[in-house]
Amino acid sequence: MKTMLYVLAFIQLAFVSGSFAADANATKQAVPDLAAVKQYVKAVQEIEKNRNGKTPDWAAIDAQYELTLPVVKDIDVKCKTHYAEELREAMKKCGSGEKIAVNGQIIGKGFQHVTVLAIRQQLDLMAKASPAGEKASTERIAAYFEVIRPTLARRDKGFFEGKKTLEAAADAALEQLSKAEAGNLLTASRELEDVIARTYALSMLYEFEEIEKLRDSDLATCDVKRVEAGMFYRIIQQRIEKHSPKTNEILLNTINGSYGAMNSQEVEKYLAAGLGIKLR
Repeated sequence: MKTMLYVLAFIQLAFVSGSFAADANATKQAVPDLAAVKQYVKAVQEIEKNRNGKTPDWAAIDAQYELTLPVVKDIDVKCKTHYAEELREAMKKCGSGEKIAVNGQIIGKGFQHVTVLAIRQQLDLMAKASPAGEKASTERIAAYFEVIRPTLARRDKGFFEGKKTLEAAADAALEQLSKAEAGNLLTASRELEDVIARTYALSMLYEFEEIEKLRDSDLATCDVKRVEAGMFYRIIQQRIEKHSPKTNEILLNTINGSYGAMNSQEVEKYLAAGLGIKLR
């Protein structure tokens, strides 16, 4: 019961802190340069490798976390999120052995959300940049993408029989962005946005499918899956809420609802309609 209350409280907090539009003045403000982006990417990769090992070294993880802060704090300021505090608190709890399964998801998916927001920031910058600025944004986007690439690969494995579908579409969009031609910039940006949205909608859907399999046998794991679904929804919620507030409300109620009432087929329909794209 305590676990369920904790999960529901977290989900409610998640959607207060996770559904924000980018700052209208973001393109006028400085952003982390390529060196800072590469430092962030490498540190996140080291954090994920360490915390998913048999014996995570939380002191080492905390040291790597410090290296992510230029990007994390920039996103917090621009997008009105609170990841600098939220990620540190989740790491602290994991280090002390508190609900590691839940807090570990906050860390992993939190960094993915920060990364997607950073990619979106760079896409916005490209639309108003000089040729040199376009090139710089393209390089940063390509670097950031490596944080989320494993998620695309996992969804390709689970939903497309291992065929590179999402990953190939993303790589094609990144290639087009690298050319930075006026005629293909907007199209490539939209294609990258769409494949990211598909990826995280399918990620959320995957967690609902897992809950359907486990809800009669393993409620503890379902509690973790609920948190994962909620974290994935943070990443796409802004787009769905803008397109269809009613759909957003339905999906939030579903995430917070009883396990017995969860229906992954219905969730897929709402996600596709809310995003305005076909998921598979």
